[in-house]
Amino acid sequence: MMVNIRTIRKSNLLAQIDRFGSQREFAERVGLAPAHVSQLVTDRRNMGDEVARRIERNLDLADGYMDLQHPSRDYPSHHYSGHRDRVAETDSETLQALLLKADQMQQSLPAKTKKVILRIERAAMEGKLSDEDWEMLERLVDRFEKG
Repeated sequence: MMVNIRTIRKSNLLAQIDRFGSQREFAERVGLAPAHVSQLVTDRRNMGDEVARRIERNLDLADGYMDLQHPSRDYPSHHYSGHRDRVAETDSETLQALLLKADQMQQSLPAKTKKVILRIERAAMEGKLSDEDWEMLERLVDRFEKG
């Protein structure tokens, strides 16, 4: 399947519907008619910018969240060595692990924090993060996990 804005938004839509347990609950929360949501799910209607922004706004998601790919919840987020340190085999796995952690934590984060995470995600997707940036991000995530 070709990845484009339509498929990304559809994937994010399905993930958000799953969070609420039903299309009807999701529709009520985001202020859309249940029939409209059903049409989005069955590809009888494409999600435009206005609907994507409405979903983000009403679910308190970061601006642009619906336009970016997010790791699936069942993606293996850790690879461990014998020393209990998280070791990623590739930059892609590191990115996926960091994004998964951010996505899981996002639901309870303030809007300002969500916007920072989205900016980091965009920079990573565009290949703008140096090795030093990755190390700093990993240290921050490790520090947050320790409490």
